[in-house]
Amino acid sequence: MIRIELGREGLGRTRFALSPLNVAADLLHALRRNPQSVDRPWQARAGEALRTRRLCLLAVLGGGGPHGYAPDFMRPQPPAFHTSVDSALHQVATTSTERIRYELTLALGGHSWDDTPAGRPPRLLLEALQRGEKHLAQRIADEMAQFWQLAFEPHWPRLQTRLEDDIAARGTAIARNGLTHAINQLSPAITWRDGGLDIHTYGPHQLNIDADAVILVPCPVLPWALFCGGDPDDTPDPRAPWICYPSLMPASTSPSLSEELIGNTRARLLAELARPRTTGELAQRLHLSRATVSYHLQILHRAGLLDRSHHSRHVFYALASGADGQPAGVSSPKRST
Repeated sequence: MIRIELGREGLGRTRFALSPLNVAADLLHALRRNPQSVDRPWQARAGEALRTRRLCLLAVLGGGGPHGYAPDFMRPQPPAFHTSVDSALHQVATTSTERIRYELTLALGGHSWDDTPAGRPPRLLLEALQRGEKHLAQRIADEMAQFWQLAFEPHWPRLQTRLEDDIAARGTAIARNGLTHAINQLSPAITWRDGGLDIHTYGPHQLNIDADAVILVPCPVLPWALFCGGDPDDTPDPRAPWICYPSLMPASTSPSLSEELIGNTRARLLAELARPRTTGELAQRLHLSRATVSYHLQILHRAGLLDRSHHSRHVFYALASGADGQPAGVSSPKRST
């Protein structure tokens, strides 16, 4: 678990931000750590971009090292509410030598809390480093620009609207129920407790951070919360912590059945079930309790709108044939939650 001590003043300085380049880095990270969690259209766009432009170094570094950590300089800290792609790419290209060396040490050797033996560094990365950290930063910035152009640029207006709508919805939740309640709704992995944030992670490690603020960044391609930054004071160019959290699904992506007929929650569930998902996965993506999701899934299943299949010990739901005019395709799902 990661613990971020904020206090009331730090909570008051906590803010939201949009970061196009963060979204691109999130997709690379998700594809490496758990590709089955990424929707197929994004898998296809990312794969085509990496393959056609031969962005080999980006694929190696963006997926994270043997311990799962991907260097933070690839996803620069958002200095304002909205940071342009060009500005973020400039931040990447001008990252200090000391910062790059520090982050690559973490990526290849692991954090101090992780004693898992590290594998041999990728040959491609070692070859790039032979030309120096500055060359590495500029090459990553160039490959990130190409990846963004092919995989994201045509879709960004729609994605930006979705992310702005997400932040607006969080603002409404803050106005109605307070900031603490809104933070607790970002992800099942994030909890406000006793003047700070608990971020529940996989693995036994513990990390405690004192911070003046946290930046909250919505992401349309991540199904889980991702922690970045939060460096000790003696770190080269220390960065404040920020959290990428899964953004809400827009109501406009619902199937042909209208919200007025089936309700907002069930419309959002149907929008998520173009591919098979478990109750737990749906609860995490939509920031709902498992009990709430299970209740609505049972009603949709009895109405004939969903197919249900068993794989190992898990139950998967998907749109039934005819629910959106397409087959459900629920054979042998691989991902479990």
